[in-house]
Amino acid sequence: MTNNNNKPKAILPRGFKDNEKQLLTLRKIVTEAIEEECQKFGFVELETSSIEYTDSLGKFLPDIDRPSGGVFSLQDEDGQWLSLRYDLTAPLARYVAQNYQNLVKPFKRYQSGIVWRNEKPGPGRFREFLQFDADVIGIQSNLIDAELCVIVVNILRRLGLNDSQFKIKYSNRKIWTSLFEKIKASKEVESKILRAVDKKDRLGDEGVKELLCEGRKDKSGDFMEGVGLDNEQASMILDFMNDQKQTSDDIDEFNSYLGNFADYPISFDPSIVRGLDYYTGMIFEAELLIDVKNTKGETIVFGSVAGGGRYDKLISRFGKEDVPATGISVGVDRLIVALEQLDLVKAKSRPLVIVANLGDNNLSEYIRMASEIRDAGMACEISFGSKNLAKQLKYCDRKQADAVVIAGDDEIKNNKISLKDLKKGSEISKNITGRKEWKETKAGQKEVIREDLVSTLKEILKI
Repeated sequence: MTNNNNKPKAILPRGFKDNEKQLLTLRKIVTEAIEEECQKFGFVELETSSIEYTDSLGKFLPDIDRPSGGVFSLQDEDGQWLSLRYDLTAPLARYVAQNYQNLVKPFKRYQSGIVWRNEKPGPGRFREFLQFDADVIGIQSNLIDAELCVIVVNILRRLGLNDSQFKIKYSNRKIWTSLFEKIKASKEVESKILRAVDKKDRLGDEGVKELLCEGRKDKSGDFMEGVGLDNEQASMILDFMNDQKQTSDDIDEFNSYLGNFADYPISFDPSIVRGLDYYTGMIFEAELLIDVKNTKGETIVFGSVAGGGRYDKLISRFGKEDVPATGISVGVDRLIVALEQLDLVKAKSRPLVIVANLGDNNLSEYIRMASEIRDAGMACEISFGSKNLAKQLKYCDRKQADAVVIAGDDEIKNNKISLKDLKKGSEISKNITGRKEWKETKAGQKEVIREDLVSTLKEILKI
């Protein structure tokens, strides 16, 4: 007798999910739109490895208190540590350093790929997700940073969002240097301050102040350790991050480009700091202003769907001189959630036709029908399950097929085929109260000669 206690449980680890047809189709629609906008500005595609040496990735994640610094790691047989990439930027830095002499510079690349983070999962927050990055290597001017923000606006507009539904906010990491000198913050404390400020959109000013001082409890009851600043230091930081009149040479150059795009919703906000530690200059974030329902049915403002900035020191970690670099990341899956709630994107697929199998003696004819239908650009499958027509029709409904071909011995002998328009039949059936009435109306069903199979299906499915 089998011991069931030794069998593994069919359950996913926390923070992971299986992605089914609808999301995968929407991912293709959204990423193709983003790719085309990037290509207009001269970007080319690059795909870097999913696994890197841990030292190559570096420790730049905000949740450094998590195991392994927020990354998933394993030890190779030669004793070296490997990690799953936590973003697409760190692997790009390794690629550029490794291939620097052969690259045409400036190097403009885009990439879509899965990334992994060993951080605390929560509603809508997963440990595995899809990112889309666009990066520029080899341009020092902040004009290219501004161009990246323009590209993001073009992407969001192309996907159907209007300018009242989103905004791009930008700042510069350098303007914080003088403030850190005033409050006498060490390098270690600087990083903690920036990570606290980065949570402003989610926690508000009071929540940030709690994090800057003694710490705070989140909604789950977990305690988030504070930076340990005194009240005066925290107040100075809050005043600074709400001062919209600050400027610098980098910001002035950035604005000289934006002056040509006055109708674009891009504005300065000093509270934008970005959580990753490798940023060195201009930083930016795309925020959706729409109200959406969370998993609990509560109405919330959606928040950030993209962000990025300049990381001029990242490539030099590999022994190269400082190489100017900047980029933007789009959270594709988060963006899809918002677009779906606004009914701006829908999964589309080829029309599906199912050939009912009323007897294996007609299999050769069913195969010929299916081949003709596929050659005409429609998806088609032959039913190889139950020979019971009612069960096959139920399968068609559950599969959300568009039409079913019904041909038994008599139909094939007389060169006639029954076609059932499942979408139309479903609508007609809503107004039918009895079986007799259903049989009389045939509920979306018609009979055609064999030669007209494909042309009639095209007519039914409007293709």
